[in-house]
Amino acid sequence: MSTPSNYIPWLRSRVGHQKVILVRACGIVADEQGRMLLQRYPDFGWWGLPGGYLEPGERLSTCLVRGLRRETGLVIEPARLVGLYTSPDFDLTYPNGDQAQQFIACFACRVTGEGWPPDATCFSPTALPGVPVWCRAMIGDYAANVPAASFRRGSPGSLASHEHILQLRRHVGHELLIMVGGAGLVHDEAGRMLLIHRSNDGEWGLPAGAMELGERVDRAVEREVGEETGLVVKAERLVGLYAGGPEFSHTYPNGDQVEIVTALFDCQVVSGALRTDDNEVSEVRFFPPDRLPPLPKRHHIFARDGLAGQEAAFFR
Repeated sequence: MSTPSNYIPWLRSRVGHQKVILVRACGIVADEQGRMLLQRYPDFGWWGLPGGYLEPGERLSTCLVRGLRRETGLVIEPARLVGLYTSPDFDLTYPNGDQAQQFIACFACRVTGEGWPPDATCFSPTALPGVPVWCRAMIGDYAANVPAASFRRGSPGSLASHEHILQLRRHVGHELLIMVGGAGLVHDEAGRMLLIHRSNDGEWGLPAGAMELGERVDRAVEREVGEETGLVVKAERLVGLYAGGPEFSHTYPNGDQVEIVTALFDCQVVSGALRTDDNEVSEVRFFPPDRLPPLPKRHHIFARDGLAGQEAAFFR
């Protein structure tokens, strides 16, 4: 699989200023007094959390460590996933006109290196400088100090069209794209897990699909589960966030290459009845957790983590 180097400049060279979904990992590092390390972004005139943008083949945890080392000089490791911030309320236009819908994973971090740089700038959570709204949401979720990861910050938005990936493909052809989306973990009253049998590759897996421009990722999962199974569901808990490694790389039968970043949600059934999607799904069925059919590697990871019952979100 081909991998563009310096993904965002490469993508912008193809698509120009049009709005795209960009994946970023950022970290909250606090000193002994509970003050948080921020950096100033002079192009925007605000302070924000340090981090980095995801490159193809990279895990979010690796992206985080790389970004914090580059921007602050600190050697860190992620301790927990604070939250996932994907609302269109957090859309960003850069000074040069580039537009993005942000897909930001925020982590609480531990310093593992030699300690704080002498010129570090730290702020109390109660006395923050001018920070963007998504950054303030992250700091609020960090301060709440609960195990579960946040994901409902900002408005849920709405689906404008199913055209985002198709529009990008007109510019990049079959070359590799980072695609973001989600999967839904749905159980019936007997504890059986809902799986779908896809028509295009003949494999079983969790209902899943891409996030489109204008929608928050939990709403994307609710939409995809509804489209593929007929069930109306509510995303209740962020089970895990996944990127990087061969199991999250995929080449479609037509040659399109993707790196898949997936948010896995535990979903509650609200209404509806099982049915198949004639275009993509040939069968929908609940399976006992100990008798699941063979699954693609990434869906095996989803099922394993979903059955673990861990309150804190998994990440990689």
